[in-house]
Amino acid sequence: MVHILRRLMTVLALVAVLGFAATAFAADAKGKIKTVSADKNEFVIADSDGKNWTIMTGKDCKIHLNDKDSKLADLQADDEVTVTYEKDGDKLVATAVKATRK
Repeated sequence: MVHILRRLMTVLALVAVLGFAATAFAADAKGKIKTVSADKNEFVIADSDGKNWTIMTGKDCKIHLNDKDSKLADLQADDEVTVTYEKDGDKLVATAVKATRK
């Protein structure tokens, strides 16, 4: 009986680890928009270190400009953005974009 419980615990631990590893983790990036390509569903931001990030917008991506619902085409160069994204292979896919324009 103890042998079966140990084997079951091992299997459950393996399932938990594999499930955890397959889960996409959201992260945030902040910067200024450099370019927007709404027809390609992507935009490029430059972070505070000058690094450029090319980010795709996901199908259900929520975009807000100055706290109003917006679309990618509404964003412009030099808008300040905070992007919540997930990695999909080597691509960054935004799930939320919060932009401010002065």
